[in-house]
Amino acid sequence: MKKILSVMLVVLLSLTVVGCKQSTSQTKKDQVAVERQQGQYSKSQPVPGYIWSLERHLLTELYNLRNMKAITHSVWRGDTSQIEGHCASIGFGIPYDTSLTNPLKGIHGQYRDTFTTVEQAEPNGIFASKNTNATWVMCAGKMGNIEPVYVETKVTVYPYPVKVDYVANTVTKAGKASVTITKGN
Repeated sequence: MKKILSVMLVVLLSLTVVGCKQSTSQTKKDQVAVERQQGQYSKSQPVPGYIWSLERHLLTELYNLRNMKAITHSVWRGDTSQIEGHCASIGFGIPYDTSLTNPLKGIHGQYRDTFTTVEQAEPNGIFASKNTNATWVMCAGKMGNIEPVYVETKVTVYPYPVKVDYVANTVTKAGKASVTITKGN
């Protein structure tokens, strides 16, 4: 009986190893096929290189605006899109779980050639949120004080004054923008 169980165990292990090799073999074939296709794309449709990028220019300008004490107006709406609140504000809102320090911790892998990718700070020195819709709205209080308001619903920040109509559930522009992005090339 022990001999039969031993033989069955050896057969089972052999089949498992063969299955793993076939699976690994197929995975390798798939990887080779994908690499070959990507190589073909590189030859026939190479990634273009540009002297200047409108999107990079706009993003750079946006970072510059976000780093100013811009006078803005924030409006927040609930899940049914009904306006829940608003205030004159400073800046463009800060996602609730934004960090000053890297929220990830790098770890050494079990093997020498294992590495871990660690987040890098944004150009403004913070680690932007990727996990929440909640926002800190910096409402402009009396005498120039900033009153941080925690909002869990969607926030829209306008770079100009707005008129908020709770009955009609509308927001309309009510003045000139305090900040604008300059034209690029």
